[in-house]
Amino acid sequence: MFALPATLVTVMLTAYIPAIAATPEPLLPDWSGQWQQVGATPSPDGGFYTSLDLVLKQMEWSPPNKPAVQAKIDKVVAEERKEMAAVRNGANPGGAVRACTFGYPALMLDSPLMFEILPTPRETALIFSSREIRHVYTDGRPHPGKDDLWSTPWGDSIGHWEEHTLVIDTVAVKSAMDSLSTGGTHVVAFGGIEDMQMIAYLSAEAHFIERLRMIDKNHLEDQITVIDPVNFTKPWALTRTYERVQAIHRMVYEDCEGEERNPIVNGHFTLAPPPSPAKRSQSN
Repeated sequence: MFALPATLVTVMLTAYIPAIAATPEPLLPDWSGQWQQVGATPSPDGGFYTSLDLVLKQMEWSPPNKPAVQAKIDKVVAEERKEMAAVRNGANPGGAVRACTFGYPALMLDSPLMFEILPTPRETALIFSSREIRHVYTDGRPHPGKDDLWSTPWGDSIGHWEEHTLVIDTVAVKSAMDSLSTGGTHVVAFGGIEDMQMIAYLSAEAHFIERLRMIDKNHLEDQITVIDPVNFTKPWALTRTYERVQAIHRMVYEDCEGEERNPIVNGHFTLAPPPSPAKRSQSN
């Protein structure tokens, strides 16, 4: 047995305590449960209860597109409207499409999917019922360098906590379906039965800043700023609100093969009972 000199113990503690104090773990909010977007309520027929015209009025679709970009979008919108008219008139049979990948920013802007939020001091995961996951790294790391940064439908997200607000910084986003073939991503508004309209086209340089916070016990708010000097005349600021799903108490994943485990009843997600043993044996 031996005792360290008092002066040495003091030096060791002095060096150790500031190291702990320099990296305090944030006090994380309780965002447990499932959430769904306000204003993008899905209907059982594969579309949305809200009409496209009402969606365009209510959901802040007013991006500051540059004139040349808006001209391209107008051409796309004209073709979209022709197709929608053909579906309504019976000239085109249409057919609801099951989307397995929405990608960002659609997941936060107009997706009808449920999602859960799992915050930890070093990473927050947003897990969607389409089986997509957004990883937001809050451990102080930067975005990857230019040579290591790969664009994906979800982008690269880093963030930090400002009290109970999660500030997210996202770059390197590309669309899963690039209709204008320029390497960026398009923003589309959905409404009614198979109605859709292109709103904006974001370049590969688009930069997203989000401030995600709880505004009351049943609502989350996401303040989003889209910075795209290539296609916008100024940053585009918009807000989305998400409400707590009351009828479901666990994540129910979308099934792109057609199994309906979470039918929409009165505009809200519900959980269908499991099939009976007899029906299960018939399906096998």
